[in-house]
Amino acid sequence: MFGGWEAPMWGFWWIFPLMGILMCLAFAVMVFRCLATGRGGSMCIGGHGRAASDESGELRREIRALRDEIDRLKASR
Repeated sequence: MFGGWEAPMWGFWWIFPLMGILMCLAFAVMVFRCLATGRGGSMCIGGHGRAASDESGELRREIRALRDEIDRLKASR
């Protein structure tokens, strides 16, 4: 009655559980690395806290310098 459905998958049934196990293992490794390093975010986003604060301070200094230059140009007119 239901014959014939297993024939196309006969030799490759083991691929799908293997892919599922590999995905679970990859997620477990990512969670372990995230918890082991003590960062709350993902591995791509985390770990740049100090560099971001240095960049923001540098940008603030550049903005201040540009505003001073604009004020000088306005005063020289």
